[in-house]
Amino acid sequence: MSNPIDFEALAQGLAAAGVAHSPSELQGVMAGLLATGHGGHDEEVMGVLAAHTDIDGGFDGALSVALLSLRDQLHEGFQGTGLDLALLLPGDEEELGLRVAAVAQWCEGFLVGFGTGSANTHDKDLSPGIQEALSDLAAISQVATPDDDGDEQEDMFEQVAEHCRMAALMIYTELVMRNQDKPAPAPQTPPTRH
Repeated sequence: MSNPIDFEALAQGLAAAGVAHSPSELQGVMAGLLATGHGGHDEEVMGVLAAHTDIDGGFDGALSVALLSLRDQLHEGFQGTGLDLALLLPGDEEELGLRVAAVAQWCEGFLVGFGTGSANTHDKDLSPGIQEALSDLAAISQVATPDDDGDEQEDMFEQVAEHCRMAALMIYTELVMRNQDKPAPAPQTPPTRH
């Protein structure tokens, strides 16, 4: 796997470009898009990100390279064992409130990407497991930041972040991997008339 993208460096690049969205949110958008089987083409993912961030004319070269590298890492993480899939969050040295907000932003981004990639899909067409995972991510996107940084809150944060990661993996596995494993339909030959 390529070198992981640095949260702080990407945050600075986004801020310099006038993007008010966090790296976590943009990674979430890409993860949601990939979980629907979309976002594999550079133009597609960059167009979705530009529309989401209201950037006219797209991102500059270095920022585009960083975002596409982040997308590639996500794609590798989804396709591997799942252990390589990591949420792009501020480092553990940052205060808990900032990291909780980043997880909420990641979930919000995932829902945006998923909604974009599954625009023609109705809820009833999704399995109960996917519906529950999306509901969980929606609830987490609305979470309030904690008042203190105790060990108990830190443990809960780790559990919630892991739940988000596993929900994304489950959705990807069900929607993308299972469709790849299905055999192609046999060609239909018209009945022979005698």
